[in-house]
Amino acid sequence: GGAIGEPTDERDMSSASADFSPLRSWQWYAESGDQQLIFWICMVLNAAFILSFLILCSGVEAPYGRYNQAEDKAKKTGILALLSTFDVPAKLAWVIQECPTLLWAAKCWLTAGPLFHASWGNKMVLFCFVIHYTNRTIIFPLRSRGSKPIPFPIMMSAFTFCCCNGYIQCQSLTRYLTVSPSSSTTLIGVPVWALGLYLNMDADHILRNLRKPGEKGYKIPRGGLFEYVSGANFAAEILEWIGFMVATGFSLPGFSFALCTACNLGPRAVSHHKWYKEKFQEDYPKRRKALIPFVW
Repeated sequence: GGAIGEPTDERDMSSASADFSPLRSWQWYAESGDQQLIFWICMVLNAAFILSFLILCSGVEAPYGRYNQAEDKAKKTGILALLSTFDVPAKLAWVIQECPTLLWAAKCWLTAGPLFHASWGNKMVLFCFVIHYTNRTIIFPLRSRGSKPIPFPIMMSAFTFCCCNGYIQCQSLTRYLTVSPSSSTTLIGVPVWALGLYLNMDADHILRNLRKPGEKGYKIPRGGLFEYVSGANFAAEILEWIGFMVATGFSLPGFSFALCTACNLGPRAVSHHKWYKEKFQEDYPKRRKALIPFVW
């Protein structure tokens, strides 16, 4: 055994004889130590987010953002009422809930073995992860304005996910996976990730500038991916992590990240689409879809 984050056997990236192929990660249940722990964390996350997807698709709306208004809170009962009880300022909540990813990245980078530091593919894919979360943890909260407070339990659930996801992604990439910078999966996955990041940041920019200083209320977002889908920011982030999954060579941790993102944000995009159509009615663009351009 060993502490989480420490090599627990000789089959980490300090050993030249181990099998570091990304697809091997789907068999880590047969390993010991970190690899087995990563496998089961992935399995638990997959199951939890699939269950969450089914609940959200049944019509339940996660109580944050536009669904965390005073009139909405008054209508909630049971667990949803509890989740909406205590709010945290949005800027602070984003920093707290997202920061474990950067802490894990720094810790794993500093303790990684020589094979990781010799692998440009591994460093490039980990850098993709760090770029996204530097934006989400620091830049996005600093730029946001007028964001609704986030209920404390919602913030803590995001914090827990980022703790688990930061660990499985960063530990895998710095110890147990080898990503070739010239493989087809890397050459396809990284540009797809970059496109998703660009569209995501562009959608954030559009939403941030919807209202002029002093204005209140909601407006129809226009421009960029919003011309095609109501959940442009959600669609872009799902695209990001699909690209990341491909770049990791379809590793189990990469797959889990893409699956969890889609299960969480897909229903959110559908809820937003329904909300926009009900609020703006005939003024809302008829050809705009919820999540996938021209399809859904």
